[in-house]
Amino acid sequence: MVRKLFFQTKLSKALLTLCVLGFFAWWNPAFMGKSVASVMQIFLFPFERFFSYVAFESRETTQFLSSIGELKTKNEDLIRENLDLRAEMTLLKEVRQENETLRKDFDLELRNQYQLVSAEVVAFTGLAQGQSFIINRGSGAHIEAGMPVIIGKGVLVGRISEVFFGSSRVDLLSSPDSMVAATTPDGSAKGIIRGEHGLGLLFDMVPRTDVFKRGDTLVTSGLGGEFPRGLLIGTLQDPEYTPDKLFQRAPVIAPIKYTDIRFVSVILESRP
Repeated sequence: MVRKLFFQTKLSKALLTLCVLGFFAWWNPAFMGKSVASVMQIFLFPFERFFSYVAFESRETTQFLSSIGELKTKNEDLIRENLDLRAEMTLLKEVRQENETLRKDFDLELRNQYQLVSAEVVAFTGLAQGQSFIINRGSGAHIEAGMPVIIGKGVLVGRISEVFFGSSRVDLLSSPDSMVAATTPDGSAKGIIRGEHGLGLLFDMVPRTDVFKRGDTLVTSGLGGEFPRGLLIGTLQDPEYTPDKLFQRAPVIAPIKYTDIRFVSVILESRP
């Protein structure tokens, strides 16, 4: 037993000595003679290869595990984004369905209020194509000159000026011959809408005592019975006095570019 321990102790000391010498030989070959250093290098070479291999594999394993973690995180982020997009798509679908329902309800309300004929714009005419257009409905659809023409939710865009059997000409509000009695919804300002040679609209002949401001809405007043009251015309801009200071006036911005119009409705008559 003692002998066995003796040999184990000597073996341990020998291995420790070799390791120390090997370290110095690797760290500073000049510390030992060239021959001894060469022998130690030969002896330690398998160990160096082994530890280098272990270090390399450990680094590769660490990088692999790290990349797995990054992929897992990215995958979780993509799953979250996918769920968010699906939720947004569901919400948009619901909003679209709701808007479609509201549009149908409004169209039904509009048709209950007015007798309408739908038509398609087939050509634009006039200066810079901003004064009139042709629609594909005429006397065959009971359309007559002077009837108001609207789009969407009751937006007035013009009136019928000429009628043929299968088509009609519509003079836009921006036409220089166009004049429409208009007012703010609360009746605080009344005047007429004039066309400015296809370039825009002007709220004119407003008494200087009337009150309106930029951003106010302008609708048809119904005076004269030519147009129903409450059809939307546009939005008022900054008011100014006429040169004689007797009236006020202001540019008006229509809710749509007239040259973008493709479908319209002609009001044949108001329902009782």
